[in-house]
Amino acid sequence: MDKGQREDWFESHLILILSVISAASLLFLIYWEWTREDPVIDLHLFTNRTFAAANLLMFMLGFALLASTVLLPLYMQTLLGYTAEQSGMALSPGGFLIMLLMPLVGFMLSRFDARKLMMFGLITLSFSLFHMTNFTLGVDFKTVVYARMVQAAGMAFLFVPINTAAYSFLPKEKNNAASGLMNLARNIGGSVGISIVTTMLDRRSQYHLSRMSSHLSAGSPQVQTMLQGTAHALQLRGYSPSEAMHKAYALLQANVFRQAGMLAYIDNFWLLGVAILAMVPMVFLMKRPRSGEIAVH
Repeated sequence: MDKGQREDWFESHLILILSVISAASLLFLIYWEWTREDPVIDLHLFTNRTFAAANLLMFMLGFALLASTVLLPLYMQTLLGYTAEQSGMALSPGGFLIMLLMPLVGFMLSRFDARKLMMFGLITLSFSLFHMTNFTLGVDFKTVVYARMVQAAGMAFLFVPINTAAYSFLPKEKNNAASGLMNLARNIGGSVGISIVTTMLDRRSQYHLSRMSSHLSAGSPQVQTMLQGTAHALQLRGYSPSEAMHKAYALLQANVFRQAGMLAYIDNFWLLGVAILAMVPMVFLMKRPRSGEIAVH
């Protein structure tokens, strides 16, 4: 999955061979673990619908968390011109907000249905991702920080309630097995999310670049007006007429690349928002966690 975009996925013989081996191994693993009396991976836990739903939600949480954590710094550094330090400063308030909200969410679990908190978290997280589809090439620092903090608030209302619901209807001796599966779901979700958004970012950039370029004709009056205006401005700065026109074409090309990249990021944010919003019905499949279990977990 890490090499997929770089090696063109199944056009790579190595990726194809490894995918076949992985699929066969996974099927054998499921059969083996399902038929053992004391399995290393207790797949029978997934017969509990609340635990199964919690794993899917944790998978999607890892999907959205790591995918957006990859997208936002790339967006800020490649399109907004931020340094690595500046992009890190834009993301850090969200991390602090999660740390502040975690104890509050734990306190609220003793008074509110965990499913309601999860519902609020999913809707808030989805809203933040849809809000990011309004980003432009001229977005300011505060807007990015605000969007990330809203996203962090949604995540804070998901981590603890999902874990609470997952363990509520399992025997205590199964807690270690359940913990391993929950961590696996989050990690695999993150890997899948990163692979999908990096692939989609590249391919949607190419798509938008192709569509935008088809509207740029050398004979277009609008294009010529823009080129002439840019070249004239550059001549006033000391460039020769030929250098100024060459520079004008280069600036136009760079602007088209930036606009295509911006549209690709918007497509990714939209995809993440839809994916998280689609998880809302999963909450209704879960039973209400018992209050005693909330205190334990």
